Amino acid sequence: MATTITPLQPGTEAAAQATAFAIFGSDIPPIDPEDYDGSWRTTLPAITDEWVGEGRSERHAASTATAINELLATQQRHGVGSPQALTAGDKLRPLIDRCRHFGIATADLRRHGAQLPES
Repeated sequence: MATTITPLQPGTEAAAQATAFAIFGSDIPPIDPEDYDGSWRTTLPAITDEWVGEGRSERHAASTATAINELLATQQRHGVGSPQALTAGDKLRPLIDRCRHFGIATADLRRHGAQLPES
């Protein structure tokens, strides 16, 4: 099955921008015109490359590892189903989603100090 790239049509730029904000947050690096061909499917990897090149993905892995450790400490202190643990889990979810987009793996999080159980 061939993969097609959908070019941005008039009126869809806002949808592409909303997608980028959903994945990367409001801190989207500028994209060089030669890295952008009008397709959000190729623009998002260009944004990821910028993040990697600027060291943002490493900083994101480190901050995610810290958030994981804080969640685990909160769960130990207040219980897994406690309101505090649920709030901490809600804050962690977007960080984990962004890790998936960056290709940050469990081993990377462990390298940054995340106290994850071995599987």
